[in-house]
Amino acid sequence: MMVLIFFIGALLGVLVGAVVCVRWVKQEMTAHVAPSMHLMEARMSTIQTSVDLALSRWHEDMHVHRGRHDRVLD
Repeated sequence: MMVLIFFIGALLGVLVGAVVCVRWVKQEMTAHVAPSMHLMEARMSTIQTSVDLALSRWHEDMHVHRGRHDRVLD
C-alpha cells in the first residue's frame, strides 16, 4: 500500500512539473516570437503597399495606352 501511495505521489509530481514546464516554455516562446512577428507584419505591410502602388500604376498605364490606341483607330 505504501508503494502505491509513493507511485501516485510521484506521478502527480511529474504531471504538475510537466504542466509548469509547458506553461513556462509557452510563455518564453511567446515573448521571443512576438517582437519578430511585429517586424514581419510591418515588412509585409510595406510589401503590400508597394504591390498595390505598382498595380494601380500598371492599371492606369493600360487605360492610358488603350485610350491612345482607340483614338488612333478612329
